[in-house]
Amino acid sequence: MKRIALLPAAAIVGLLFFQASQKPEAEKHPDFLLFDAKMPANVKAIVDQKCYGCHNAESKNEKGKKKLDWDFFEAEKKSKQLATMSKINEVLTEGDMPPARFLENKPEGKLSEEEMAILKEWSAGKKKKGE
Repeated sequence: MKRIALLPAAAIVGLLFFQASQKPEAEKHPDFLLFDAKMPANVKAIVDQKCYGCHNAESKNEKGKKKLDWDFFEAEKKSKQLATMSKINEVLTEGDMPPARFLENKPEGKLSEEEMAILKEWSAGKKKKGE
């Protein structure tokens, strides 16, 4: 009988230890402390004008929609947003976005040097001085 009574107590102590030993998300990922889930207005303006057409839930571009859906970006967990931002930075840096094939048909979709710099800075998680 004594052994049975100790089992629930041991299980409770084990659960309490497990809960106390888990680190909060912010401690696991220091970037969380600096990360603001809301997209700055200048970034949002570029995304709306140059990216959203292919990367949204209603897009006919299945490949673009699958890779990035701006409709769900701000609702995602911070860790997913940071991973998405890293991928955005990677494709911008490599020159893969916007795709050359897309630009052949819609040259107005090309990002200016300033737009590219703004998106790269944001997707790298950097903040301008004074922000």
